[in-house]
Amino acid sequence: MNLATSTETLGVACLGLAALGAVYAVLATAATWRFLRRPCKRLTHAPSVSVLKPLYGDEPQLYENLASFCMQDYPGPVQLILAVQDPADPALAAARRLKQAFPEHDILVVCDPTCHGANRKIGNLINVGDQARGEVIVISDSDVRMPPSGLRCIVAALEAPKVGLVYALYRGRPTGGLWSRMAAMDINARFAPNVVVGEILGAHPCLGPTMALRAGLLAQIGGFEYLADFLADDFELGRAVRAEGFEIACPPMLIDHLFPEAHARDMLTHELRWARTIRLIKPSGYLGSVVTHFLVLAALGALLCHFSGPTLAVLAALMVLRWVQALVLSLMLHCDRSLLWLLPVRDLLSFAVFLAAIFGNRVAWRGQMMRFRRNGAMAAT
Repeated sequence: MNLATSTETLGVACLGLAALGAVYAVLATAATWRFLRRPCKRLTHAPSVSVLKPLYGDEPQLYENLASFCMQDYPGPVQLILAVQDPADPALAAARRLKQAFPEHDILVVCDPTCHGANRKIGNLINVGDQARGEVIVISDSDVRMPPSGLRCIVAALEAPKVGLVYALYRGRPTGGLWSRMAAMDINARFAPNVVVGEILGAHPCLGPTMALRAGLLAQIGGFEYLADFLADDFELGRAVRAEGFEIACPPMLIDHLFPEAHARDMLTHELRWARTIRLIKPSGYLGSVVTHFLVLAALGALLCHFSGPTLAVLAALMVLRWVQALVLSLMLHCDRSLLWLLPVRDLLSFAVFLAAIFGNRVAWRGQMMRFRRNGAMAAT
């Protein structure tokens, strides 16, 4: 077999993967539509809830994100714990402002510099874990904005007898600027439907921005201390809950995950950390997700086949399909559509991150370079 034939064979293989990815994209979009049409379960009991918010830095719209947890229609008692580790952290100002603005709410602001393990976020939670009084513990990142019915839906999903952990699907919300909007677009047009498919197929996804479990179960698995050295603390928490015989659930609701990326480097570093984390904990699933990059695969296949007429026709058809899919998802998720004309560029960047994440075991996180170990734990390099 000569080089030209080998190149064309590889091109045909890329086109075949692209076609498979296109079918998957249609099914994933339909699954997302069905998921969002389901009603949330009715809340039959309103146990006390402690919402734990580990804070780090003065993020854009931090105060508004925190305030959304003071505007819940949840009928039971809610305790909000805002935790920082550095007394000079500017997030403290937003936390204290919130406490003053909502004096009728049970808000606790804690500053404790004690370090526990390599995961600073979990170390922050360990510092306040013994002050959480709720029967249900909700762990929510500082860049999350909760809809008014959010806590009600999450706790209702946790009422099912076999459910031990609940997470929330999120959509990307930019805070302004090109790279913030590009980062959010990838979440809405590619990541979110993949999560829904994973939920349907029983792949047990567990998204870290907002998770909830019973306080008793958290203590049973070893508390936050168990997660102190894991970067993928959401994945490890889900695995521990399943090991205790419980299931993971996702209510049909959306939270907003804000993306403050001001520069291309910020966006790509963040996405590389996510991608490399997924690859290290689920390597086979990560490699299989190559089909979700079907537009880039189609372009690569057409290139290897020297842009012949049939391959150009396939590429054009898949380009239209990809744009329609992204538009439909944006409409369903009620998110920004103004940059969809840059979708090919966004997909190319996502594919570059996918390839880069295959190599290496280091990630940049909170100003540190961290290295993964074989058991999924991490250490500073």
